Amino acid sequence: MLEDALRKLSLRAGLPGARVYDLSANALRAARDRDVSLGDRFALALPASWLVNSPASSAVMRRWALTPVREGWLELLLALDAATPTFATGAWKDVVRSAWPRLGDEPFLVEAASKLCALLVPDRVPLMPPPARAFVLGPETAEAGNDAATFIAMVDFLVLASHENDEDLRLVAEHHTEVPLSGPQVLDRLLWFDSEGHRHWKNPNV
Repeated sequence: MLEDALRKLSLRAGLPGARVYDLSANALRAARDRDVSLGDRFALALPASWLVNSPASSAVMRRWALTPVREGWLELLLALDAATPTFATGAWKDVVRSAWPRLGDEPFLVEAASKLCALLVPDRVPLMPPPARAFVLGPETAEAGNDAATFIAMVDFLVLASHENDEDLRLVAEHHTEVPLSGPQVLDRLLWFDSEGHRHWKNPNV
């Protein structure tokens, strides 16, 4: 996946939606560092998630933004963003399992949830469209894997793989100057490229 990483990232950065999505994620990270509330950042992330083709409709977004679903989202996001020692215990998984049924029963929930969460917890949540899920977890998850277990498995993948390849990913991130990315974000963008993104370019050798 790391082969030709800078070229893949550069191609991706040429896509308007992908580029603005990455800039939005960086702005939301800066907002977090400036103590902007999670509730306010959540509201900003909802429309930004459309930049990478979130399948959630405006009606679904409205429901997510209102009580009581909003509270479920904030609970889930707080658990995912927990300090590293707390996160390492795996307690966040119980929170995800508890909050998940409150988010809705849309068949696209895993994908839409990931495209929202990856803006707010970018170092722990990858984008999870069907091709990415199939690439990591196997083809049977591409359509059927729409539950909390699939979401958790993809988070586990990003966190573990980013840790194992930390130095290489940070080096790629430092040399990719078109949009700011962290190491885990680099891995996620390369996962997207290798699982489906390459189809955006006609050249089969891209």
